[in-house]
Amino acid sequence: MQLIVILLITVSILTVLSGATVFFGAKKGERLKSFWFFVATIFAAIWIVSICIFLRAAPNSTFNMAWHTNWTFVSAIFIDIALLAYISWQEKFGKLITAFFFILGLVLTGIFVNNPALLYTDIILANSGNSLVTNVGPFYFAYAGFFCLLVPAVMLTLLKQIITSSSFKKRGGDLVLLIGFGISGTMSLIFNLILTFWRWDLIWLGPLAISTTIIAFYYSILRYRVLNLYSTWLKVLSYIVIITSLAVVYMVIFSIVFAAMFRGATPSTEVIVLNFIMILIVLLLLPATNELNMFIRSLISNQKIDTVYIVKKLVKASPKQTSLNELASFLAEHMHFKYIGFLIDNQIYGSTPREFTANEVKMVSKLGKPENGVWQKVDEASPEWQHLDLSAVAVLRDVNDKTFGQIMLGKPIGKTNFNRQDLVQIETILNIVSVIVDSKKHSNER
Repeated sequence: MQLIVILLITVSILTVLSGATVFFGAKKGERLKSFWFFVATIFAAIWIVSICIFLRAAPNSTFNMAWHTNWTFVSAIFIDIALLAYISWQEKFGKLITAFFFILGLVLTGIFVNNPALLYTDIILANSGNSLVTNVGPFYFAYAGFFCLLVPAVMLTLLKQIITSSSFKKRGGDLVLLIGFGISGTMSLIFNLILTFWRWDLIWLGPLAISTTIIAFYYSILRYRVLNLYSTWLKVLSYIVIITSLAVVYMVIFSIVFAAMFRGATPSTEVIVLNFIMILIVLLLLPATNELNMFIRSLISNQKIDTVYIVKKLVKASPKQTSLNELASFLAEHMHFKYIGFLIDNQIYGSTPREFTANEVKMVSKLGKPENGVWQKVDEASPEWQHLDLSAVAVLRDVNDKTFGQIMLGKPIGKTNFNRQDLVQIETILNIVSVIVDSKKHSNER
């Protein structure tokens, strides 16, 4: 039960964070629509917390259990109403059907709060498990019938939007919500209305399913770029939601494996908390781990140039703070050349210290215009060229396509020649390098 409570509380927090991010990250024109999504997440969290308190209450509990129990019935009404409003609020018919269910929900809530005995007559708190004595009467069937109308209304509205929408992004998000809502709605019907005649210990599955659907839908909003996050704190919030959601998935898998290995036993609270903290640490370190993995892979793969990693590092590089010698050294290491050097204004900046004679510098600088792309034609058979121990020379061009320098490539490590794919990759990298070097050159002139 400890694991279930920790799981439910964590999911409730994630649900509210998802709603808050959607609301505060929405554009002004969609702020009212996203407000309804936020409301749905708040009521989902209330539903979960109320059920947690009910399930964990001891026989001698001092909690006002009637108050918490009533919230489980009331909050469930407004979760689906708020989701319906979020889906259909932009259309006139959507406003009308939302208003209809909202008024009907308020009527049911008012009647129930005034007389809770219409749904249950007693709260039983026992060591064997807490439960309610359900009053199966006209109001119970009215309460259940309300959801039998509301859930299909939500699903039909979603289905209509998926069919009529011309936006691939919106269809993708609505499809996730449709499938998730169909599954979670069915689970809520089974575990929170039907199965309660026999057992109450599984009522937490309904709100867990609803909250999981909301979090999955939030992920789809990010996945299909329905919501563009510009604020730094909203991006951080989204990162926390995704990372913690992954940790919750891990904890569920961990508990299943633990129960299978130890014949139905449940881990202690200390083990659960320790595992949760450790998986959070691992997930938070993922960006650094991925960066280290890319660095190592780029460094040791002599037969292949990791263009993605090199371009990523070059794009992040600051022209003012980047030394040309350091840039040449980085390129030599990760492009797997014995030497790389820049020749700019008769000055050489190389990956390693290397002496060039005045005649050698002049010979490189006097190479003709490139006949294809950025590569300059050289006389590979001449003794002078062989003495340079270079494999190729390419020009560096500024934004106006004017040549301002050259880059000299030494012999490749691990390969004897270049294929077409290598040349395309290298040329892509050199174009970015040209921009960096040109920017640095102009910043130095200022």
